[in-house]
Amino acid sequence: MSLIVQKFGGTSLADAASREMLVRKVAAERAAGNQVVLVVSAMGRRGDPYATDTLLDLLKAFPGGADALNADLMASCGEVISACVIAALLASKGIAATPMTAYTAGFGVSGAFGDADPAAVNPARMRAALASGIVPVVTGFQGVTPDGDIATLGRGGSDTSAVAIGAALGADFVDIYKDVPGVAVADPRLVPEAPYLDFLDYDSMFRLANHGARVLHDKSALLAKAANLRMRVRPTFDEGEGTLIGPAADAEGQAARPVPSFLGLATSPAEGGSVRMVAVFAEGTDPAAKIEAANALAREAGVLGQPCGDSHAAAFLCSKEKSAAFASALVAALAG
Repeated sequence: MSLIVQKFGGTSLADAASREMLVRKVAAERAAGNQVVLVVSAMGRRGDPYATDTLLDLLKAFPGGADALNADLMASCGEVISACVIAALLASKGIAATPMTAYTAGFGVSGAFGDADPAAVNPARMRAALASGIVPVVTGFQGVTPDGDIATLGRGGSDTSAVAIGAALGADFVDIYKDVPGVAVADPRLVPEAPYLDFLDYDSMFRLANHGARVLHDKSALLAKAANLRMRVRPTFDEGEGTLIGPAADAEGQAARPVPSFLGLATSPAEGGSVRMVAVFAEGTDPAAKIEAANALAREAGVLGQPCGDSHAAAFLCSKEKSAAFASALVAALAG
């Protein structure tokens, strides 16, 4: 029997059909004899009734009236709603489940509002639920400060919540469910033909996320490394294995799995509607020739280079209009 922490993000919870897929994932693990803990984000995206941005927009009617504590408490409400909805849905399907907030799950944090870090996690109530055959459905993205307030972990922080809970419980895997098949070499919305990776080591995943790849919260990769906890980025809407994120080497010091020299193209929004792109290469390789190839493509496309503070990466600032064509050109040149 294994213990699996499953984390579902907003797009995987957004509608009834998506939530039915969640039920199938939970039921499949339990049918295999495994215990399951769920970690959930708020449902949907801005404009959806209970999405985090929709809730925070309510405070914008009162400029200067909401401090950081107020904003974090408001931001945490979407996950509480998700936990209640999903626990009720599972129970209606014959799967005993109970919603847990950061308080009831024993999830402590430290640091600033809006960017807190996991601290001590007391898993006693989660363990008790599991021992009774009950699925704990835990709010992601948030924790309890030493003063008893609610603070959030930063956008994407439910990934880190799941890893912290997995580490506290000694889980066998933390599965991060997304609306894509795994970690792609580039954002598939920009580069539909981008291949997906079977494996990334913790440091490579952290570097991609830290440079802007939004498939995983950067803190989660470092926390998983510290706990030697294997993660899988898996698809909500099909049965693929996804991308395994684990140690670079096994217990004997041998490479666990090969990692390509070109890890991927991280993209993130920039000022003025531009797109920041960072081509990230594996540490321990010599990326000079490929970085020069990327720079040559940028010159040809009239795209500006940018500093990135990473000798194994090359950054660019591209207009939104050119972004898809330039990203495709980079991936075609670098992934070969």
